[in-house]
Order: sequence, then structure tokens, then C-alpha cells
Amino acid sequence: MTCERRIRRWRSGELDDREVSLHDVRDLLSQDDTLTWVDLLDPEHADIRQLAETLDLDEHTIEDALTMHERPKAVRFQAYSFITCFTVSGLAADDDLHRMSIIVLPRAVVTVRLGGNFPVDDVDSALQDDPHLARLGAKALLHAILDTTVDGYFDAATRIDDTVGDLEDRLFAEQHAGPSIAREAFTLHKRVGRMRRVVLPMREVATTLVRRVTGEDEQHELLPFYQDLYDHTMRVAEWSESLRETLETVQDTNLALGDAALNNIMKKLTSWAAIIAVPTLITGWYGQNVPYPGFGAHWGFWFSTVLMLVVAAVLYVVFRRKNWL
Repeated sequence: MTCERRIRRWRSGELDDREVSLHDVRDLLSQDDTLTWVDLLDPEHADIRQLAETLDLDEHTIEDALTMHERPKAVRFQAYSFITCFTVSGLAADDDLHRMSIIVLPRAVVTVRLGGNFPVDDVDSALQDDPHLARLGAKALLHAILDTTVDGYFDAATRIDDTVGDLEDRLFAEQHAGPSIAREAFTLHKRVGRMRRVVLPMREVATTLVRRVTGEDEQHELLPFYQDLYDHTMRVAEWSESLRETLETVQDTNLALGDAALNNIMKKLTSWAAIIAVPTLITGWYGQNVPYPGFGAHWGFWFSTVLMLVVAAVLYVVFRRKNWL
């Protein structure tokens, strides 16, 4: 798989469209009025090694950037910060979660993405719409990247929530209840579980970043942005927890409805069995080979027939009033 590389540069808050190579990034780091964003999609180990040599990155950073199953975290090295997170698309299925590593230098941000369609244009638009934000440096660009990532969490949660709402509407429709509901609820429950494993650790990442920005006087303008990011992260984490509880309720309700339907069927079968037992009992009694009232007489036949119909009708009325039929 070929590595896709994209390098963006801002000077004094304005986007500079001139082409920049990876070798030029080291020189850009020494320019006070410059902000650089290097975005690598599906890089090979050689690409990361080249980047590490250019930016003097730690060996652990190289290893973590290429690891698929790292937990979201924020680590601070001497010269830079290293952040890992996941982008989410669709309904948080296996192929909707993609890892992204972020290296934050004083005047540059490097993102290493392992798959996925991260909306990099949205990040560009956020900085172009507010040039002052680009002047605030790498922490402002980091916020734009993480904010776009969390927005992806909200989109995924919204899609899942809509699907869960449809599932709840179908839950009491008799033609849809049963195994199909259980299967869909189980699938959604697994997807919410995957999203929670991605979203919940992001609370710690957001908390760490807010704490760091709070402790840096020159970044005080960014504090409201990171507090807003923390609030969004908490909201989507709580939303994912609520979705999980809702899906568990749907599964329990579906089982309860199945049990209720089975009980209703059993009541109907039992009621009809009781009604059918009446003529069996009466014909068995009148079929005895011993004399009895009406034995050998026509009125005995009609009496037994009427008796069967009357008793069966009485049982039917009683069962209907009890809502067993």
C-alpha cells in the first residue's frame, strides 16, 4: 500500500499553497510565524523512519505510530507530545474504526493515519475560517483535528441512535418481533461496545490536554476551545453509555415479549384442549356398555349432543372473558 502524504503550511495565519517536501519541515520548525501540518495516510515503516530522523522522534513514537491496537492516550516527551486516538465512521463496525497518531511539535503537527477517510478538508476549513486560530500555533491545529475526530463520534452515535429508535418502533410490531430484533440489537450492542472502547479513553486525553493548556500562559486563548472539546467528549461518552443501556433494555424487552407470546399461545392451546375434552368426556360416558338414562333411546343421543354444545359454549365464553382465546 502506497503512503499518501499531504503537507500544509500557514504563515502568519494565512495558508501558503506552495509545495513543501518532508525535508523542508525541519527548516520550517525554526520559523516563528510558520505552522506546518504533515498528514501521512497508511505509511510504511520506512516512511515513519524517515520522519523520525527528520524530526528527531523517539523510538517508542515510531513503534506506537504503527501499532493498530494502541489505546487512546496522550504522552509528553521532552521536545513534543504524542497523542493516539481513533476516527469513527458509519455505525462503528470493525472497518469503521481507524487509528490516528498525532505528533505535536512547537510549530508543527504530524498525523499518521492507518486507514479511514478522515475529513482533512474540514480541519483546513476551520483554520481558514478563523485565521487568528492558525496564529495560535500547533495547539490550535491539534484542537481542530481532535474536534473533527469527536464530531465523527457524534455522527456515528447519531446514526446508531436513529437505528436504535427504529428498532424500538419495530419492537412491538408482531410481524417483526423475535429473532430478527434480537440479531440486530446484538449487532448494535457490539458496535456501541467498540465505540465506547474508543470514546471513553478520550476523556482522559481531553482532560490531560485541558490541564496542559491551563498551565501554559501563552496558550490561555485556547483554553475555552479545549474545555469545549472536553465537554463534547464527555457528552458523546455519556451518549454511548446511554445507547448501551437502551440496547440492553431492547434485548430484555424482546425476550419478555417472546415469553409473553409463548404464554399466550399456551393459554390458547390449553383452552382449546379443555373445550375439546368436553365432547370426548361426554361421548365416552355415553359410550358405556351399561344401561344409563337415555340408553337405547333417541332422546339420549340428542341430550348428549346438546350437553356437549352447551358445556363447550360455556367454556368458550369463560375463556374469552379471561382473554385466553
